[in-house]
Amino acid sequence: MDHDSLVSLFRRIVLAGPPLLLGAGFNAGCAGNGCPGPEGMTTVAINRTDAGGVLDASIDDLVARCQASSADCTPLCEQVFWRFGDEKTIKSCQLTTENGAPAVKIVFEYPCGGRCPEGLAPPASTRVGDAFGAWLAANAHLEAASIDAFEILAAELRAHRAPLVLIQTARAAAVDERRHADAIGRLAVSRGAAPPAVHVKRGPIRDLEAVARENAVEGCVRETYAALLAYRQARAATDPAIRSAMAGIARDETRHAALAWAVDGWSQALLTPAARRRVHEARHDAIERLGEATLAGLPPADRARAGLPDDDDAARMVGSLAVHLV
Repeated sequence: MDHDSLVSLFRRIVLAGPPLLLGAGFNAGCAGNGCPGPEGMTTVAINRTDAGGVLDASIDDLVARCQASSADCTPLCEQVFWRFGDEKTIKSCQLTTENGAPAVKIVFEYPCGGRCPEGLAPPASTRVGDAFGAWLAANAHLEAASIDAFEILAAELRAHRAPLVLIQTARAAAVDERRHADAIGRLAVSRGAAPPAVHVKRGPIRDLEAVARENAVEGCVRETYAALLAYRQARAATDPAIRSAMAGIARDETRHAALAWAVDGWSQALLTPAARRRVHEARHDAIERLGEATLAGLPPADRARAGLPDDDDAARMVGSLAVHLV
């Protein structure tokens, strides 16, 4: 899909939904939290609440449930790990010890809207400022992570002798993402929240199939949906500063999505039939996971401020877009 066809598609999907009445309530969507993303693992101490070392009664009950059945450990991990504005989907949880003290080992999936690079470390907690500030800080972190994603893409395209226009467009996209991170970061700081630093462990140049597979998932699916949401936010956000910022971001993200589809078309022509099939399967899986994403919550006033769809409209948007992503 090229840029013009994406704009036309986004317009049809957005306008087919409920009227964008400024002031209506919206739920936060994939642009900030809620998209399936990379996995991380951490060990978190179970805090003790007094000098005697007695666990808080509610925590003690959750520990007992986890000890009785490993399948009933998730509530304990949610209690010690969850932070508003930094929601993570817990995939597994088990009791352990750290420095002789009780702890939980957690494997989690952290949200990542748009294009995320391989090797991205989970962000530090953004529990500063108010809830909306934390949400903005998480968004700024994701925008900053995309800088690395596009720099890596440009390097790998160059290594695989891609057309110069694709390499140059990827480099320009990295510049765009730096501007996005600065803009959203300033909004977060205005709410008392500092975006967490981005840490990406870069690996060696990957083979073409690996590059194409990541581009299909991160670009053709997640980034295309993020561009659609940005398009909606630019029209629905009640906060003038957010609406203004998203107008520029939506234009850029639509170009980035078009780049993903151009890279997909170029790489498909060079891959073996088996490799093309695997890339297609990865894209199909990403589409299904996009539809299964749990939308993160914000208070009604903040949801309106962000201009994001409610659960039903988000599901409709995913379904409408998915038809064109297969």
